[in-house]
Amino acid sequence: MQPAFGLVFFVDHLNFISLILIVSGKNNFEGNHIFIGRMGVMILKKTTNRIDALTFFDRYKSKVEGRNINSQTLLATDYINHFIEVHMLMNMLPTMPVCINDIRAWVPKSYQEHFKDSVFAEKDLAIEAYEHSPDEYRLPFEDVVTHMNDHILRTVSRIEPQLANENLGALQKIVDNYTPKMLEMIDKCSSIINGAKHLTHQDSIDHYFDDNEEKLDGEDLDQSTIDDLFG
Repeated sequence: MQPAFGLVFFVDHLNFISLILIVSGKNNFEGNHIFIGRMGVMILKKTTNRIDALTFFDRYKSKVEGRNINSQTLLATDYINHFIEVHMLMNMLPTMPVCINDIRAWVPKSYQEHFKDSVFAEKDLAIEAYEHSPDEYRLPFEDVVTHMNDHILRTVSRIEPQLANENLGALQKIVDNYTPKMLEMIDKCSSIINGAKHLTHQDSIDHYFDDNEEKLDGEDLDQSTIDDLFG
């Protein structure tokens, strides 16, 4: 069966002239959109009924200007406060064990949950814009957030027995080990929000094996390499 083609033109409210290429038959192009406008010509596969993601990004990029939301990433640094608060408490814990009550009350929150509960002036806009943050920023951002959550929760689980035994020396060592890694991740999260590009954890693993395929062929990884990849 030969594919059948149809063309439909329309102008959206952002003055994009769009040409929809409708193709039927057995092929991989059904429902593709060809966009002709300010950004030039693009052919994008239509996977849902959403309007082109770039159109949304363009719209929100203008909306967030001057609103303490980065216009390149559509992310806001206010989210980091969720981690800085518990981080400060963790460092106070060896000298002020009573801080454990506030630390226990801390729970991971998604980006949207944080802003829903916050007093951030543009909280609603931050939540809306997040849905249209480019994958090149949002995915590494979410990856770092997952690791920060895990790092905090693992540390709390190690702290509890030391507090119960009033072993403040061991408690101090746990906090000393926790702090540099947490600061590194907070800094990485902030840099992503402000436009730095990072590989996701899985991408790092994939690139490692791609770049070292010949050297790794038939060989076992040593423990330090495994720790670097998965730690």
